[in-house]
Amino acid sequence: MGFGKVGSEVARRGLGLGFAKVIAYDPYASASKAAALGVPLVTFDEALQQADFFSLHMPLTEGTKGIFNDSAFAKIKRGARIVNVARGGVVNDEALERALDSGAVAQAALDVFSKEPPPASNPLINRPDVICTPHLGASTTEAQEGVSLEIASAVCGALR
Repeated sequence: MGFGKVGSEVARRGLGLGFAKVIAYDPYASASKAAALGVPLVTFDEALQQADFFSLHMPLTEGTKGIFNDSAFAKIKRGARIVNVARGGVVNDEALERALDSGAVAQAALDVFSKEPPPASNPLINRPDVICTPHLGASTTEAQEGVSLEIASAVCGALR
């Protein structure tokens, strides 16, 4: 969900790891870029009905705020798994809790929450079917080196 720089790279790697099929939802994605990777672009509802795993890489906008809500979870393929490394507001936390309780969603991995940092009372934090990280998804040595190189390149470009 989201087929920009990060989402398309996740799709490419998924195919490289042997995923049987990778689909993408992104109303702004380039059809030619998706076709070059062999990734069909689908509607949001089609993605909900077809996907077993959701990897979220979309910005938080008026159009995406709460897009994963009770209505979406009612349409989702039963037993789906969700990884949210995008923005917390994309997923409605309360709706996700209900979807987990009902089995519509089997598991979730969350690097972001609607309210950050999440309060200790957030019921998603201590669930056995939810893995939580404290917004550290990009805090690897490799990611930090990459950011450092991008910053250095931007500074050099500005000084020229």
